[in-house]
Amino acid sequence: MELSFIFYIFAAFIIIPGTFFILSLFNKYLAGGIASIGMIVIFIIFGIQFFTPDGNYIQQSSPISWPPSINFCPDFLSLITVDASGSPVMVCVDTVGVSTNSASGLQQYNPNNTVTGSAGGVPASNQQFNLHLDISDDNERTNQIVADCNTLGLTFEGIWNGISQTKNIVPRP
Repeated sequence: MELSFIFYIFAAFIIIPGTFFILSLFNKYLAGGIASIGMIVIFIIFGIQFFTPDGNYIQQSSPISWPPSINFCPDFLSLITVDASGSPVMVCVDTVGVSTNSASGLQQYNPNNTVTGSAGGVPASNQQFNLHLDISDDNERTNQIVADCNTLGLTFEGIWNGISQTKNIVPRP
C-alpha cells in the first residue's frame, strides 16, 4: 500500500463527512446526504481508476511519445504502389479531393473510374504525389516534400501545416 493511497483514503474521510457537516449547519440535511453519497461515488470511481486492489498506484506501462507517428503521405492522401514502367514505385494519391490549389493542384484519383490521363487504374502524373524516395538526405527530402505540399495546396501533419515547417523528418515507406 502506497502513501498516495493512504492520503487518498484520508482525504475521502475528511471531505465526505465535511460536506455533510457544512450543509447540515445550514439545515440542508437532504442536500448534505445527497452530496455525501455523490462524493462517495466519485471517490470510488477515481479510486478504481488510479489504484489497484492492493492500494498501489497504477502507472502507465510506457511513456507516450510525441508526435505519435508521422504518416508516409500528406493529410488525407493514400499510399499506393504504381507499377507502370516495370519497377514498382510508391506514390500518394488524393482519393478525396483535398488539394486547395485547383489550378495546379493534385487532381483527384479514383481507381474504379478511369480518369483522363490514367490508363488501367494507374494514376496520371498530375494525380501522383511524389515521395522523393530517390533523395538520400532526409532534410533535403523533407524540404522538397514541403515545397511540393505548398505548391499543391496540401498539409502534412507534423511536417507542414500550410504556413510553417516543423523540424520533423518524413518517414520512408
